[in-house]
Amino acid sequence: MSAQPDTQKRSFSDQLMTWGFILFAGYHVWTTIFGMPAAYLHRPVHLVFAVTLGFLMYSFKGQKRTGGPPLVDVLLSLLALASFGTVALIADKVAERLPMVDPLTAWELFVGAAGILLLLELVRRVVGWVLAVVVIAFLAYAFLGPYMPHILAHKGFTWKQIVDYQAFGLEGIYSVAIGVSSTYIVVFIVFGTFLEMCGAGGVMMDLGRALTGRFRGGPAKIAVITSAFFGTISGSAAANVYATGTFTIPLMKRTGYSPAFAGAVEAAASTGGQIMPPVMGAAAFLMADILGLPYLKVCAAALIPSILYFFSILMMVDFEAAKLGIKGLPRVDLPDVRKTLRRSFLLLPIPVLVVTMLLDYTPFMAAFIATLSALAVSWFSPEHRMGPRRILNALEVSGRRTVLIATACAGAGLIVGVVTLTGIGLNVSSLVISASGGSTIVALLLIMVASIIMGMGTPTTVAYIIVATLGVPALENLGFAALPSHFFVFYFGVLSMVTPPVAVAAYAGAEIAGADMMRVGFIATRLCLVAFIVPFIFIYEPALLMVGSAPNILVAFVTAMIGIVALAGALEGWYFRAIGWTFRLSLFASAILLITPGLLTDLVGLAFFLAITAWCRFKKSPGI
Repeated sequence: MSAQPDTQKRSFSDQLMTWGFILFAGYHVWTTIFGMPAAYLHRPVHLVFAVTLGFLMYSFKGQKRTGGPPLVDVLLSLLALASFGTVALIADKVAERLPMVDPLTAWELFVGAAGILLLLELVRRVVGWVLAVVVIAFLAYAFLGPYMPHILAHKGFTWKQIVDYQAFGLEGIYSVAIGVSSTYIVVFIVFGTFLEMCGAGGVMMDLGRALTGRFRGGPAKIAVITSAFFGTISGSAAANVYATGTFTIPLMKRTGYSPAFAGAVEAAASTGGQIMPPVMGAAAFLMADILGLPYLKVCAAALIPSILYFFSILMMVDFEAAKLGIKGLPRVDLPDVRKTLRRSFLLLPIPVLVVTMLLDYTPFMAAFIATLSALAVSWFSPEHRMGPRRILNALEVSGRRTVLIATACAGAGLIVGVVTLTGIGLNVSSLVISASGGSTIVALLLIMVASIIMGMGTPTTVAYIIVATLGVPALENLGFAALPSHFFVFYFGVLSMVTPPVAVAAYAGAEIAGADMMRVGFIATRLCLVAFIVPFIFIYEPALLMVGSAPNILVAFVTAMIGIVALAGALEGWYFRAIGWTFRLSLFASAILLITPGLLTDLVGLAFFLAITAWCRFKKSPGI
């Protein structure tokens, strides 16, 4: 078998791009094995690949090309190669110079400015107008500081100073966002692609169908389980919707769920994958890096909230199925459990990943070892055996997938650069505290709304970078600990994926379901309601983040699970039978009391819940 990817009947430009993507992923595999260069060199090289290939891959309208690129995009690609390549070539000089003190040459100023403009254009093509406009607004703020209102004012900077700070150093384009993209994220993208191609994806889907398909509302539960599996590795909730929703949404519609509800279930579940450890759409690595905490501690903190999230969606789709009389799938339509379990060895790379991290390997080395295990297990499945051609194909796909996240992270780096250059983070903190009138809960609500707005239309990692840069200083000034503060803004940044008006995951679900986009967005928001409540709980009492004594954590978890049953009944209007608003409001009140940690609230909420349960379960008419 040839060691080359399938390039038959491809044009020269297609073949050139194919090998470019292979080299892109291959470079990062190589540096993972043999050691990464210094950040001043490694990060620009990462962007050389991403931006150069990005202009060849995406058209002016932001669509992935099927044919060769026009001359103008070839020229833009070459200019990107020169701009970011220059930064890589002078990496030693960049590392030694003092930013905004040592002067730049005319060529360096040119390539720096060109790199920023090229990056803005590529962000518009790849990620969309939302992030591009936000980046432009921040760059404009760097120029217009003297003309801003007093609380947001700063001295202002010249274009040369901005280019110097953003393009030559580790504070702007090449800040922590692109650092994480070039170390952790790209290797996990490679791992996810190899995991998919070795057959593990099919096993995950079949396991989800086998575990939940025969129960009431089985197709919706399949969507929840499989999206949880896929979403944690995917860096995009919308991409997760397309990956699993093309199967689950039509299945939900055929069994009786409305198109809007089917699209909303997939959108909510796919969004939840971004808060599910161990990968959390790569945000776990960013959070660990920013907080200076062990990666596994971040994963542990994310565990209980993610379980509560998916359990709440499972309960709501179960109650919706009961209300509509939707049964499970016939056994003949379900995969054979024994046959599926016999193929479960293809999932071995996942425990390999977890075990290697528990053995104190770095996350990117653990991902590489898990990738090798995916390659190894594929040879025990003739259908998925990965020879040289399939390996090169997996590297090509990985390189293509990395372009989006690398571009988005570089765009977010421009925002981070403006924030650190101007000090706007402290200004925003003062503004929030001033606007809240000293009320902590009002300040939290303001930060929640700001995090949702700032996260709209951007990938998970970028949403987290933006909201953490601006929101966390305000929370810390209010006296909250760093870990709960980061999780607070992270959750609401992620929830922007389903929160109208810019709900990209909900829109993807609506497109597949053939339903109204806004209606899908509002239903998905309702399904995600627990994720709007839990951050307000753990910001005050971090037991739900695995902080505190084991008994307190266990009690908080168990009572929150019971509270979620009550919450699902309240939202769906079903609890053993159809219930009216009196019982719905009563269940909602007991849910809030149970989810809120504390002995008194737990006891009152549990007593309330048990009384409602007994009444609804044993009375013929539960009331209104």
